[in-house]
Amino acid sequence: MPVKSLVRFRCVSKSWRSLISDPTFVRTHLSRLIQSHISMGTASSILLSGSTTGILSFLQHHDDGSAAVTAELELGLVKNSKYRVKGHCDGLLCLVIDNEQENGLLVVYNPSIREHRKLPLPPNFHSTTESFGIGYDPTIGDYKIVTVPSWYCRLKYPGYNHRVEIFTLKSKSNSWRTLADYETPPYFVDNGFQTQATINANGGLYWLCLDNKASRYVILRFDLVEEKFRVVPTAPDKSCWSITWLGSLRDSLCVIHSQLATHIHVWSTKDDETWTKLIIIPTLQGVSPSVYSCLYKPFCYTKTGALLMNVRGKGFVVYDPGENRFRQLAVREAEHHLQEIVYSSHAPQTGEAKKRLLAEIVANARFQDLNGNYVAQSALERNLCTANNQTGKGFCNKLVLLSSSLYK
Repeated sequence: MPVKSLVRFRCVSKSWRSLISDPTFVRTHLSRLIQSHISMGTASSILLSGSTTGILSFLQHHDDGSAAVTAELELGLVKNSKYRVKGHCDGLLCLVIDNEQENGLLVVYNPSIREHRKLPLPPNFHSTTESFGIGYDPTIGDYKIVTVPSWYCRLKYPGYNHRVEIFTLKSKSNSWRTLADYETPPYFVDNGFQTQATINANGGLYWLCLDNKASRYVILRFDLVEEKFRVVPTAPDKSCWSITWLGSLRDSLCVIHSQLATHIHVWSTKDDETWTKLIIIPTLQGVSPSVYSCLYKPFCYTKTGALLMNVRGKGFVVYDPGENRFRQLAVREAEHHLQEIVYSSHAPQTGEAKKRLLAEIVANARFQDLNGNYVAQSALERNLCTANNQTGKGFCNKLVLLSSSLYK
């Protein structure tokens, strides 16, 4: 059932609101939504964003190779302000918004229900270019926002105090916690990857970082449960200097390694130890891999095994490894392209699910006709079960409007 429908149904009664708002119900619904997309091979969504537009667009792609922008949401949080998508988890977006009146705004936004929550900025906040990530801690049933040291801020701000700070959404203190100095790793998120969102996979957050002397890249992982960092070893016979992309495919950490400007190798790991080479992709004519920029961004596999990705200067393309060919999609460019996100469509509920929902409404509510007279519940139940001619027309202030041939 779409999230938008569930939000509307919270108005039916206090018990419905309590059930639908219950964290266990929310997690169960989310899990089933994800599994239904996987098992049924239904279309998934990719978030497109432009930091100067204030609009979030969602690209829906299908296994037949077609794709279209199916939803465009205007944020409207702060007018005429730039925003940056820093990370996402379970459909929640972590946004940083430039604001001339303040140093900036940090927001967690749910595009499915168009609700947001403004968070206090961390004490060590310097710039909206800083790196934030959001992930879920199953041991406490809550989301955590994490900010890590930035190479850009280290260069720009003298005396930059590099700290790791953590914010727990349901925390009553509504404040940030700072990790102890001995737990803070000597690494900084590379400013060349500032436009890339923090990667959420394998129960942790990942960044591509530089060490203190900028002498090497490392893949840095933050465990959301233990709140500890570790360096992830690179793929066999590969150097971090050849990494041009860090992301996730099928809920696993993935990296791209450039190979002599002729091919790109996509590697994946589920345990941060064992790497598997997923695919070798030939470079498109006129677009060679570069160790200085991320030109190729894989997003997801289609049901047929093709790989959907964005190539700078070429837009969205689908690579079929079986036929070793590319197919371009007619989708406009956007400044940022994130991984697949959980985004529930706003399509109305139909069919058997709708019948079951109406049956629940009839069984748990009191009804009046438009003249103010109470209607016998048994008559409504009988009419619903036999004729199936009762239709939900709308919801307002805990009232549900139904039309039925019972009154004809």
